[in-house]
Amino acid sequence: MNRFFYYLLLINMITSVVATNPRVLLHSSDKGAILSMILAVVAGLVFTYVVTTFFNKFPGEGLPELLTKFTPKWFSKPLLFYLSITFYLAGLITLITYTHILKLFLTPEMSIYTVVLSFVLFVSFGILMKTRSVLYTIEIILVLFSPIFLFMLVKAYASPLVDWDAVRIAMMHINHLPELNSFTTSFFILLGSINLVIFNRVFTNKQTFSFKSLLAVACMSITVLFTMYFIPIGYGGFDKIEDLIYPWISTTDSMRMKFGLMERVTFIFLLTYLGIALLSIVIHWHAAYHLINGLLPTQRIKPKKIKIAPFLIVISFWVFAIALTIELTEYQLLKYTNMFDNLLLLLSFILLIAFFAVNRGVKSQ
Repeated sequence: MNRFFYYLLLINMITSVVATNPRVLLHSSDKGAILSMILAVVAGLVFTYVVTTFFNKFPGEGLPELLTKFTPKWFSKPLLFYLSITFYLAGLITLITYTHILKLFLTPEMSIYTVVLSFVLFVSFGILMKTRSVLYTIEIILVLFSPIFLFMLVKAYASPLVDWDAVRIAMMHINHLPELNSFTTSFFILLGSINLVIFNRVFTNKQTFSFKSLLAVACMSITVLFTMYFIPIGYGGFDKIEDLIYPWISTTDSMRMKFGLMERVTFIFLLTYLGIALLSIVIHWHAAYHLINGLLPTQRIKPKKIKIAPFLIVISFWVFAIALTIELTEYQLLKYTNMFDNLLLLLSFILLIAFFAVNRGVKSQ
């Protein structure tokens, strides 16, 4: 597979570390979190294989083009609208989460309006960029931040503060039945392949998803899930770990760099993940923009013939983002995020139906 495909998966996985995903899993640490993660990895790998195999048959084409060609309008239009809303909500959840984090830990004196406006202004450039340019931006940011990620990963595992006995205690709860919230939260981490509905337009060459590709995705997902779940337990202990609002921020706050420019790793961690969060929002909203852009009538302002549809879409993104960021509390955000994760199972099922409809349309022609 193209290297950009793995970037899309990796961004989705890394962004989940600081969001509400660890809190949901750790809340079920004495229940079915471990078995839920195992089942989610299996289901996520199967889903990733199905998605990539489908799009590999249509190089250079996104899902909107395929639905327009091979399915009726009564099927394609509602589906594209539903997908655009889902992608927008995925980016919106990340935006609200990181706005609250910045307001709480890095910029407590700054107005929340200033924080969220800074986010949406930056992301707006990514929404209107060319799809290939978005992928190149992702590559540049990942290359720049990779040494920092590796440093924090090594420091997290090598620290003498990690209580591996607490990790072993957590592993003993593998016998509990899986929970829906834990499963869907873990399953979301492996859903980066869904971005191919738009970004497959860039993959004009024939791609193959081999066993090595599947093994690479499995290693990435297992590493992220293991680190996201067990490392906070190692630092904070097994008891009462579910009470932490942002487990990974508390975990990095326990790390110190004795000879570094910044002693507290938390600041490096938050600034690094700020860049990754912006990329995640850009990916989701860029996909949402292209999905919904095809549903709007192409109006122009005379005599200059300026397209107004892109501006209408971006402004609507702004309005809903700012309003909900100001309105939602952290408790409401967690509640609605759980609901959104649970609805992703429906999204997966609907996508499979769409793939079946496209394949059937291809055979009928």
